[in-house]
Amino acid sequence: MNLSTYKSDVFGAVTSFLCLIHCVITPFLFIADSCSIAADSCCEASPSWWRQFDYLFLFISLIAVVQSYRSSHNKIVKFLFVLSWSSLSFVILNEKMHWLSLHENTILFPSIGLIVLHIYNQRDLKSRGEECCTV
Repeated sequence: MNLSTYKSDVFGAVTSFLCLIHCVITPFLFIADSCSIAADSCCEASPSWWRQFDYLFLFISLIAVVQSYRSSHNKIVKFLFVLSWSSLSFVILNEKMHWLSLHENTILFPSIGLIVLHIYNQRDLKSRGEECCTV
């Protein structure tokens, strides 16, 4: 195990948190446009470059999840990493493709799940005395 594995949990938690903030503030940032268009289309009124951040966060979180998955010793944590990231990707893709009618706050659950998992994995590695975590 090396320092990059330890940093993947920190990086993953920070990225998931930024994704969460991005998803929470989007409706508020573009509420003026949405009020003039329609109440349901606030996120669609946002600029396309802003909506592309979803894919950027998804890609970055995939890298962090893969690295943390490899470093984890707990099979349940590994499963929860896969489940949380898969749920996050499904919610983001569903938002773009409109497969199912989901509440807009559904994205909070996998985002918070990834944050908690990365923090847990980081602390688990520290408690196991991994050499990377003594920094």
